[in-house]
Amino acid sequence: MARRDNLCSIVEKCVFLTFLVAVHVAGREICDKTKCPGPLKYYESLGCTPVYEKPGDCCATEYDCGVLKDIKEDKCYANGHEYNVGEALRDEDRNPCDIGCFCGSYGTQSFICAAVDCASFQLQNDNCFYRHRTDECCPEYVCLKDGEERAICDVESHIYLDGEYFKSKSDPDLECTCMPGFKGEEVEPFCKKPNRDYCSPLFHHADALLKKCAPVFYNNQSPQKDCNVFSRCQNANDTVIPKEGSTKTVSEKENKMCQFGNMMMHIGDELKQGTDYDSTCIKCVCEVPPTPTCQRLPDDVCDVTSGPLN
Repeated sequence: MARRDNLCSIVEKCVFLTFLVAVHVAGREICDKTKCPGPLKYYESLGCTPVYEKPGDCCATEYDCGVLKDIKEDKCYANGHEYNVGEALRDEDRNPCDIGCFCGSYGTQSFICAAVDCASFQLQNDNCFYRHRTDECCPEYVCLKDGEERAICDVESHIYLDGEYFKSKSDPDLECTCMPGFKGEEVEPFCKKPNRDYCSPLFHHADALLKKCAPVFYNNQSPQKDCNVFSRCQNANDTVIPKEGSTKTVSEKENKMCQFGNMMMHIGDELKQGTDYDSTCIKCVCEVPPTPTCQRLPDDVCDVTSGPLN
């Protein structure tokens, strides 16, 4: 009987430990970064490091962007590599649509590239389609011969047609295209990582970054996973609206603050809207330092020609 009791005790402990492990794993699985506040894709594109209040937290309370302290105004940057003015973008840092790019000088250095205009043809019949490729800028116009069937790709029970893009769930950095011969393996030429982050502000808009402008997203975009479309920079009429109920002053010492131009914002503080045309209908809030999160308000809430709609 004693032996049986000991065996039961061991089994119970094993079950309990298994339960704890399952809860711990489940806790990790429910961490959805897309629900965390802040311009996370912007930080990721800059190479900033997330800072957590305690180990195991899902969302960061701030980001360490100290990597930007080494940025020089007379240089260009791509994929962490430094370029001199006039230097052409190297193949190792070039994405398919980076045509004729070189480090140009217009005040602050950024890359200047040739405009790309992909030819567009009207589809002749149901056997014709555009095939996108991960290693080409413009899609290939394909017409199947009589009797040929368009290839399909089964990606985790989701069917894609030949030429269609799909995202890898195992590696979100991979860009994939369905093409004939795909057998479920996310390898080239079907899948490829970009040579540089398409969202990097340093590539085209280093001037806005150095002036401490804030990235702006459309109202239907996700600051957590989308590239910002433009920047909101400080103007002479800008003021900070303190968070409601806050008694803090900007002069107080606090590490976790957002910087906008030469202005500092506590978490929860907002920028006043409509201080110039570019700031109308743009809501900017300090959520996760060091940069405010700015998003264009929907048209049914704010009209850029007249301001907020009551």
